[in-house]
Amino acid sequence: MGIKAEVQAELVAAMKNKEDLKLQTLRLLSNAIHNEEIAKGVELDETAIHTVVRREVKKRKEAVESYTAGGRPELAEKEAAEAKILEAHLPAAIGEDEVAKIVEAEIAANPSAKQGQIIGAVMKKVGGQADGTVVAKLVNAKLS
Repeated sequence: MGIKAEVQAELVAAMKNKEDLKLQTLRLLSNAIHNEEIAKGVELDETAIHTVVRREVKKRKEAVESYTAGGRPELAEKEAAEAKILEAHLPAAIGEDEVAKIVEAEIAANPSAKQGQIIGAVMKKVGGQADGTVVAKLVNAKLS
């Protein structure tokens, strides 16, 4: 079953079980996927849907940081719970050790490449299974 079908099935289950937070979160995700399909004019494949889900998770994590800094822990908790619901629809992430090995291999293969080029090449290799901030941090550590 594809991600879109999973989201729809979970949305229906959340409706039946009266899980309000999960229902709202899945509706937002479904709408984000639908809006991306309209913007691109085609039905999204699994990789593109993962990109949309990652974007939504990133929004929630940024909101958690903002609410925490602003002294609104109740809203930060809600956003964190939404992020957790969304993360369930992402593929398993690659461990930081594996990403570090890929970074080292890429730096060894392209010693004259700049930081941005290495980050881009590593992100292509990991196929979105690693967080970009982790990749950037590891590349910065290796190059400095």
